Amino acid sequence: MRIKGGGMGMQSSDWGDRRHPCRWMAETGEAGFWVPDRSEIVTQFFTRYLFFSLAVVYFSTLESVPPVLFSIEQLLLALGAYFFLNSWFFHQALRGVTLLKIRSAMSADLLIVALCVIHDPNPIPPSALAFLMVLLGNGMRYGMRLFSEVLGGIFLGMAISFTLRYRLGGFEIGAGDVFFGVFWVTLALYAYILMGRIEGQRRQLDYRSRFDALTGLLNRHGLLAAADSIFDKTNTRSPATVLFADLNQFKSVNDRYGHGAGDRVLAEFAQIFSESAETGVCGRWGGDEFVAILPLREAAAVRQIFERIEVRTAAWSRSNGLPMAVSLGVSHAPRDGHDLVTLLSVADIHLYQSKSQQPETAGASPNYRTLVDESETS
Repeated sequence: MRIKGGGMGMQSSDWGDRRHPCRWMAETGEAGFWVPDRSEIVTQFFTRYLFFSLAVVYFSTLESVPPVLFSIEQLLLALGAYFFLNSWFFHQALRGVTLLKIRSAMSADLLIVALCVIHDPNPIPPSALAFLMVLLGNGMRYGMRLFSEVLGGIFLGMAISFTLRYRLGGFEIGAGDVFFGVFWVTLALYAYILMGRIEGQRRQLDYRSRFDALTGLLNRHGLLAAADSIFDKTNTRSPATVLFADLNQFKSVNDRYGHGAGDRVLAEFAQIFSESAETGVCGRWGGDEFVAILPLREAAAVRQIFERIEVRTAAWSRSNGLPMAVSLGVSHAPRDGHDLVTLLSVADIHLYQSKSQQPETAGASPNYRTLVDESETS
């Protein structure tokens, strides 16, 4: 599922991709990043302030630095500029994280660490360890793509900073430098391999927490998270439609044919429901109840969706010898509510009106015209 931010309205692409849960912010296709919560943002920038403080203390105690680019005073001014720039990035991150903001903060980190390494007077500069913190603090949080970007930036930054040290700073390559370089590269490559495994496990756990194992649709937790993102953007100019489906006589299917048959009915109806809705966010609310959140649909369009669901449901029931019938309800945001629970309560009223209009025969069609028209005029 992909829900894009920004703008006054929601594009059709905001509703169509159900692959990624809400914590994943997609850029293009599979590319994107994991969005940190507020506590993670605070921790990350606190770490930046900590290393800034250590750098100021470290270079303030030195009498001089190699005459490569800056004097000690100029280097401390550069650190001060980094402090204010980092504070601005912090403020922006609290307002919302984007790829541009992430990359800008990473670039500032890499630049200031490279300057510190260039001017570190020790033959084996301890300030180079800060490159590792840039890698761990930035790359390992947002996903493999950004991890690869920051890893490449670090290799480039180290190459430039050590070249300037040797060419302009008067340092010579020693055994300790070679050992440090080999050790650092090995550690970085190991971190890359480890990050790949962590990323795979993260995606798997995230999928399991948000998607229903039987149907492959979003579960209740995933629906609520998706609804929060969608309904934050809904207004009179960009409304949304909520469909609520409840299978009739499902308990009798389990009692008569067994739970295996009941699971088969649920999985098949989930496919029918999702494909009939065509776009939007679909999920299993629980038991035999299903929910779809769509861009605004007029009464005629909702009626067509309901009819597609009923026709396919009845056809499957006849061909497989298992009873499957459904009651359907509809509500609209923001007219009927601004959160999923409220909207489902309204849709539930229409759903039970649908049930009351159905004959007792399993698989009979509800009166869609009356149901949908009532929701449009209520």
